[in-house]
Amino acid sequence: MANEDRSFSISSEVGKLKRVMLHRPGKELERLTIDNKDELLFDDILWVEEAQKEHDAFADLLRDNGVEVVYFRNCLSHVLREESVRDPLLDEVLALEAIDIPLVSALKAVMMEISPSDLAEMLIAGLTKMEAMEILPPCRSLVLRAMGDRDFLIRPLPNLYFQRDPFTFIKNGVILSVMTFEARRKEPLYARYIFKNHPYFKGIEFLFGDHPRDTYPYNIEGGDILILSDSVAAVGISQRTAAGTIQIVGKRIAERAGVKTLLAVDIPKTRAAMHLDTVFTMVDHDAFTIYPEVKDFIRIWQLEYSSEGEITSVIEHQNLGECLRKVLGLDTVRLIETGGGDPVAAARDQWNDGTNTLAIAPGVVVTYRRNVVSNRVLQENGIKVFEIKGAELGRGRGGPRCMSMPMMRD
Repeated sequence: MANEDRSFSISSEVGKLKRVMLHRPGKELERLTIDNKDELLFDDILWVEEAQKEHDAFADLLRDNGVEVVYFRNCLSHVLREESVRDPLLDEVLALEAIDIPLVSALKAVMMEISPSDLAEMLIAGLTKMEAMEILPPCRSLVLRAMGDRDFLIRPLPNLYFQRDPFTFIKNGVILSVMTFEARRKEPLYARYIFKNHPYFKGIEFLFGDHPRDTYPYNIEGGDILILSDSVAAVGISQRTAAGTIQIVGKRIAERAGVKTLLAVDIPKTRAAMHLDTVFTMVDHDAFTIYPEVKDFIRIWQLEYSSEGEITSVIEHQNLGECLRKVLGLDTVRLIETGGGDPVAAARDQWNDGTNTLAIAPGVVVTYRRNVVSNRVLQENGIKVFEIKGAELGRGRGGPRCMSMPMMRD
């Protein structure tokens, strides 16, 4: 693919968005119950039909603003048409589910024969014992005998609509995440098969996540990665991204993507500050929105790399705004506080992803409508705000940035 034609290129958080990956919520969210929601990383149970309407409105808003929307499920279904892809993918998926050899054999034989779209649905929405019994031949499986009817042979992926986390595009390469919690470990696995086998991604370079040693405990998730410019990235040291991983990724992106400056930003290891992008996002070339409660607690290290990926210096910064001004070569930096600095408004909007903005152009962002105070403050600071409903989508604790993975920006 010629350089000017390449279908993925990300060197900014705020360049005009041209192409994005989304996942429309589906049957996998119907699997959430009071009993399993915590294990599946949810605080609440979503009204699925309403979540789908909200997500469709989000996708339509992006299209209305000139963004091409690509759906993860469609990409997965496309690569599952090839037996040479389906066969090893199923081996890896079933190996993650701790089921015995007779059951793996019987289940794989059935899954090799069903349509690509039905298989994609099964891999995302999961499969219960009761559902499996309708399609499986007789099978001498101890696991099957010991399971309850509603137990999962293949666990669902209700977090998949948060497309920011399983992978990250940098320049024209991709970082495959190593997810911290078991509930999400299959998401980057599916992504790897898509990026390796879908013609749309032909020739993409894997910057992290495709090497046998790029695995647990070297965790990293896309919500912790911000591409601030073509040579500067920020990565959160968080509940879900390890400091050790950041140095491996720093070396790779310096060598292969020309990102020579990496800001390691240590944030509180809490549910409310799950990823860096839940407390800090970029909204314009010189403007960032930040949850004020973390300003006094975050620590920042500036890691400089040579073209060969060697660390040339590590500098600790005390002031985030001053650090950003220096590394981005700006005269001034605007830090716009969630909730306008009011502690109560900030805490409320933070829980509802008021800081998790998606920039679709410089100074133009998408946010949840419910974050009234934070949206008003953004507008007062000259930021154009497109608001979407998120009463149901937001119950998963993620906003417009969390739900989208940009693949091409100006």
